[in-house]
Amino acid sequence: MIWHGITANLSIFYHRLYHLLNNDEKAAAARYRNQPDRESYVVRHGVLRLLLGRQLNIPADALVFRFNQNNKPYLKAIGARSCFFNLSHSGGEFLIAIGKDELGIDIEKVDPAFEWQDIASTYFSAAEVDYIATAPKPTQAFFLLWTRKEALIKARGMGIDDNLPAVPALDGLHQLPGYWSEKEWKTDSFTFSHNFVASITYPSPVKNLKVTQIEAEMVQALSQTAG
Repeated sequence: MIWHGITANLSIFYHRLYHLLNNDEKAAAARYRNQPDRESYVVRHGVLRLLLGRQLNIPADALVFRFNQNNKPYLKAIGARSCFFNLSHSGGEFLIAIGKDELGIDIEKVDPAFEWQDIASTYFSAAEVDYIATAPKPTQAFFLLWTRKEALIKARGMGIDDNLPAVPALDGLHQLPGYWSEKEWKTDSFTFSHNFVASITYPSPVKNLKVTQIEAEMVQALSQTAG
């Protein structure tokens, strides 16, 4: 399931969510120099804990995270239960994906003034650059393909510099590099209003993929029984 949140709508829970974080997360929040960025970090990580706590039926503040070599977080083993997650944020909005297998998600705010040409020529294939250049809205096409690449490498737990041009982003079937797992990965893309684009990658097939809005009432209810 995918959860969509807007930080400004949930910042009233800042102090309540802050107390759910562990010491490392609190230290990471403190490194943000301005309050809006600090609030955004606390809100999205606190809500993540609430959702995972509900999913696993354990207190949100009791969750223990581990990190792979590329700093992708995962949950410490909890009995026989399997739960995977991923978090992405951009421009005051965030997405949380939770599932029974590895997955990756990415959201980007489309900046019409963004000069994409140099980045695309470095990190995209020739076919992808051509797709962007000939699209009716090239900047939006760039961010669409960028989210697809990000979602795929996040699902694999890779680093952003792990041969990004070889990570496919166009529609259709692709032959992935030999060192990838043999899972049949699938990527879906979607938009929020006119200026946010997002993609999620997961092993196909997945049924009933839906996006649920994180409302204040839901955070209120979950936080009352969080820990």
